[in-house]
Amino acid sequence: MPLVYAAAVLTPVGQRVEDAALGGVRESDLFSSDTALNVISVPVILLLVVVIAAVAFARRRLAVGLGAGVVVLASAATSTLLKRIAERPEIAQSTTPNSFPSGHATIALAALFAVLMVTPRRFRPIVTLIGAAYAVFVANQTVVYGWHRVSDIVGACGIALCWLGLVRAVGPRVDRGERGDRDGRRGPRHVVSGVLLVATGVTFLVGLAALVYGVAGGQHDHAAILVAGRMASSASVLAVVTIVWIADGMHHAARTDTEAIPAAG
Repeated sequence: MPLVYAAAVLTPVGQRVEDAALGGVRESDLFSSDTALNVISVPVILLLVVVIAAVAFARRRLAVGLGAGVVVLASAATSTLLKRIAERPEIAQSTTPNSFPSGHATIALAALFAVLMVTPRRFRPIVTLIGAAYAVFVANQTVVYGWHRVSDIVGACGIALCWLGLVRAVGPRVDRGERGDRDGRRGPRHVVSGVLLVATGVTFLVGLAALVYGVAGGQHDHAAILVAGRMASSASVLAVVTIVWIADGMHHAARTDTEAIPAAG
């Protein structure tokens, strides 16, 4: 994340490329509703934490619920703090204010990771796909609206992933092999892994093609560069979700004592 900030925000080339994408924003490209963005607010974040705590309490996983709440609240606080202290120097004739990192994308990803922590394994495939789709839509919408640049989305991904990693490293075990947390069928996991990998690869290649087209010929095609920015933002979100999903699959639920003892007879 620091490297992305340094390359995209603190260098003339990085600023020019990202500002070129902002130059491609057109009213005709905007979504008819910004409901997906307006959903992300302080009251909704607090409500999400309450719901996570309630689910954790119902499943007798209070420690896990606490860790999930930390992922959401710490990610939101970190994003807000960085946005206030990060600077965007005017080194490329750019007068647009700093927007690093994206708070909307940070919350969308942190919320997905937190919900997955308290969700039984058998429900995680569908939760992952829905949450990833929403996070990608939020990232796209902020870029299309001209609210954020690609580096803002990458920074958001880094923040959410960092806090999830810290909580999973020092916090309670999420999987204990009890109350529906056993791996179950592998089929859904393989399907989700395939969908995420293919989606990440396709969006990356489309973005790369759009970027090459946008800078070819000596004149910047701002619309094409904007498409490249949208695809790069989507690929960043999908890549982080894929990493978390694959890492989650490596934590196999431990067998319970009753499972370890062969049935009599």
